[in-house]
Amino acid sequence: MKYELHGVPFAKLSSSIVDDQRQLPPPGATAEEDEAQFADDPEICSPIFIDFGTNVKLGKGVFINVNCVIIDTCLVTIGARTLIAPNLSIYSGTHPTNPELRDGMKGPEMGKEVHIGEDVWVGGDVVILPGVRVGKGSTLGAGAVVTKDVPDYTIVVGNPAKILRRVDGHENDEIGPVPTIPSIDTYR
Repeated sequence: MKYELHGVPFAKLSSSIVDDQRQLPPPGATAEEDEAQFADDPEICSPIFIDFGTNVKLGKGVFINVNCVIIDTCLVTIGARTLIAPNLSIYSGTHPTNPELRDGMKGPEMGKEVHIGEDVWVGGDVVILPGVRVGKGSTLGAGAVVTKDVPDYTIVVGNPAKILRRVDGHENDEIGPVPTIPSIDTYR
């Protein structure tokens, strides 16, 4: 399957948007071989809105469903093989709560990085707030508002999101602090 916009291959267009300087591989001998070359690339369904676009890093095999909003005032990373359902909102930007300091659009914009680990499943209509780290293998239940870090292999639900239980196969793991997210070079 060949994707083009005004005769320009989509892969070439997207590379120019994200300033990816890697050369595209030569076309495969068959459509299947051509498709297989990009099997590990992230898949993003439109529409999607990204505020700046330069502070978002995706791991291999990430799937982002429709109506995703990412306010990337600060770095937002999404780990390999993470699945995202429709209507996810990730906010790394924030504003002062004091209205005089906020001063409409004249006040400062601040923020904190958001990191989602590998193999995470994000349910529909989830909101992730600035400074949150989601541990690998975790599940964020539909409608969750994630205000605090989520440890590895846990399921969180609700508003604000709270731990429901451990992921199957990890029931006896100790729930500890969220580990350090891999270096940004992992996402290049």
